[in-house]
Amino acid sequence: MTEEPGFLARWSRRKRGLEHDPAEPPPLAHTPDPAPEAPTFDPASLPPVDSLTLASDLSAFLRTEVPAALRNAALRRIWSLDPGIRDFVGPADYAWDFNAPDGVPGFAGSLAGEVKELLAQAIGLTEPEDRPTPRDEAEAPPPDLVAEAPSAAELETLAAPPAPEPEAPPAPPRRRHGGALPT
Repeated sequence: MTEEPGFLARWSRRKRGLEHDPAEPPPLAHTPDPAPEAPTFDPASLPPVDSLTLASDLSAFLRTEVPAALRNAALRRIWSLDPGIRDFVGPADYAWDFNAPDGVPGFAGSLAGEVKELLAQAIGLTEPEDRPTPRDEAEAPPPDLVAEAPSAAELETLAAPPAPEPEAPPAPPRRRHGGALPT
């Protein structure tokens, strides 16, 4: 004797979409129409794979009726001819030398000194130094040359008092962010 299925069995069957009794065979599903036949492929219509160059047109090899093995052989031939693809070496973490000072790109040891100096200046431990830039050094005259004496007109312009500089507008008051004050 079969028992009446419980609430959970009925609920589970409905959730799965089975509205029929499990003792009955399921209704037959509609079978789709057979796929249309693919057009026949003539390998003689394509150029030989060995004759392909970088300037060759691959569109004939990329059609759907071309077998995958022939398509892949044509692509492999073109990729092997292109040095940008053939010689590509991707990034490899294991290829870096972590023990060498410049072994990892972007992490040179020479940067550490500059970072320490900049950090010390930023927090006020040292005063910024006026270092000559390479450009200033290139424009400076060599020290072994003796400068000529200035002319009388140049002396007068040097001796004249400097013109008063225009007054700069006062700096706006410093604003604090928000209304919170430090304690």
